[in-house]
Amino acid sequence: MSESERPRDSDGPTSPASPTSMDRLDAAALSAGDVYRLMTDLVTPRPIAWVSTLAEDGRPNLAPFSYFQAVCSRPPMVMLSIATRPDGHPKDTLANILATRELTINHVSEPLSQAMNATSAELPAEVDEWELAGEPGARLPSRPAAMVRPPRVASARAAMECRMTHALPLGHGPKGPSSTLVLAEVLVFWVAPGLIRRDERGRLSPMDPADLGAIGRLGGMSYARTRDTFVMPRPGAGSGSHRPPKP
Repeated sequence: MSESERPRDSDGPTSPASPTSMDRLDAAALSAGDVYRLMTDLVTPRPIAWVSTLAEDGRPNLAPFSYFQAVCSRPPMVMLSIATRPDGHPKDTLANILATRELTINHVSEPLSQAMNATSAELPAEVDEWELAGEPGARLPSRPAAMVRPPRVASARAAMECRMTHALPLGHGPKGPSSTLVLAEVLVFWVAPGLIRRDERGRLSPMDPADLGAIGRLGGMSYARTRDTFVMPRPGAGSGSHRPPKP
């Protein structure tokens, strides 16, 4: 039965904005490339974790990942999914995290987009991405972390020092798991001056998205800005406004 032949729900006819038919794609029948395309096109916009790590010998690494999200507030925890290389070896970021359990996640604002993108290339472990991301002839400036070893990007408007708590292999690649899910506890938050505001009770107020200036990952080579935002309060219990009004 096609989508357009299925019974409509009790709310009546499909709204003008709803498609009358849809293409069905069974995940098991798709190639890995096509699944990746759908995942990155549909799960958007995605925040970008610009991850600073150190190898056991102190060699630095800096790389961006967009399979990234906050997952818990007490304690504060984030998740980061890192794909396995085709040869079955972990990417340098994952290898460093597994060896040291430490990482610093830097916020990416629009002024840092080019520097972030420069660190997204697949490079040998001996290459220092901090040098690639800096101005010609200069290294990207860093600042020491307080509770972990990996430094933070000095010009990032925010950063989180983290310690790994779990690493879960996921999926099936040609030579092992297709990715590893890293769960990490946030130990320290760094926030640029002017972003922190408090209400009359001393509680943190929402940051202005325009001041934070974040960018997010879309499908393909596209990115999104957070300048254009809108406010939509949640419906209160018993307000009767759990559904949008019918036309």
